[in-house]
Amino acid sequence: MWEMILAGRYMMIPITLASLLGMAVFIERIFVLRQGRIIVPEIAEAVMTLSASEDLSVAYAICERKPGPFANVVRAGLDHADNDWTVIRDVLEETGRQEATILSRRLGVLETVAAVSPLLGLLGTVLGMIRVFATISLAGLGNPETLSSGISEAMVTTAAGLIIGIPALVAYNWLNGRADRIIFDLEFYSSKVLDTLRRRQLKQKGKAQDTGTAAG
Repeated sequence: MWEMILAGRYMMIPITLASLLGMAVFIERIFVLRQGRIIVPEIAEAVMTLSASEDLSVAYAICERKPGPFANVVRAGLDHADNDWTVIRDVLEETGRQEATILSRRLGVLETVAAVSPLLGLLGTVLGMIRVFATISLAGLGNPETLSSGISEAMVTTAAGLIIGIPALVAYNWLNGRADRIIFDLEFYSSKVLDTLRRRQLKQKGKAQDTGTAAG
């Protein structure tokens, strides 16, 4: 491996840095984008049973105990439970967008690594061939060691760029799909919160009207 890096010469430096950056982002995103870590079962259950209780404090307390993107979205809706349902909808949408941005953060770096690594390898190939032709123009074809060094540089950088770029592209697509699934779940539960709070308001208005009619 070390001989391969040396054969690629100085173009292996940015390629190696790109691989390290991609690996760091991949490991960090795997840790962050764990389904069970974000879609907390306790909060999901509280949302699904929200309509069965008049008291919102239980669900709010669960969100306080289990902080995270899911809790932030649900708590944003509960904080505005007494506002008009359109206000609740706008708050949930804005909070959802913010959390979705956080969940997708740094994935662009991985995508860039996937795109740039093969290009860096191609650049190394071009530079290696330029070096070969420069050697030929100066010394002719009588120095096979120098020629093989330039050709080796060209081939090694191409291989290294592809070895890094292909897994990085696969990792990006996989993590992006995982983030999309989590965001879809957040949208689903956000809709549940909105629907529950809207029904709760309609029920309270109906009770108020019945009370007013009885009093009249």
